[in-house]
Amino acid sequence: MIRLFDDSVEQVTRGLSFATARHILLAQNLANIETPGFQARDLTFDDYLQPSLQLVSADLPPGLEPIGAGGRPPRIVAAADPATRLDGNNVHLDRQMARLAENTLYQNTLVQILNSQFNTLKLAISGRV
Repeated sequence: MIRLFDDSVEQVTRGLSFATARHILLAQNLANIETPGFQARDLTFDDYLQPSLQLVSADLPPGLEPIGAGGRPPRIVAAADPATRLDGNNVHLDRQMARLAENTLYQNTLVQILNSQFNTLKLAISGRV
């Protein structure tokens, strides 16, 4: 089989899979903003860069595969948010919305990279390169 691209398309699609799973997890945090005792979570695959995060679970959202050259799976971690409220919930609307915005920018960047790869292929097929 001829490889049209190096591993870039595969890596970008893995990144999109991660961004989608993280978006789902952040939306769950927002959905539970009034649930007593709920603890905000986040998804990370670079937990070695963020030592302040405490591991919660190795359970991943469905369909999320290991990311990166070493096949290291992302992990669900406790969000590094301030102290909990009196009801035990630590979901902060502003922080969750900031994380959603950050994740959306990441996802949009990956889509633009993927679009660029396919536009290059389209140009090559049409003979305009």
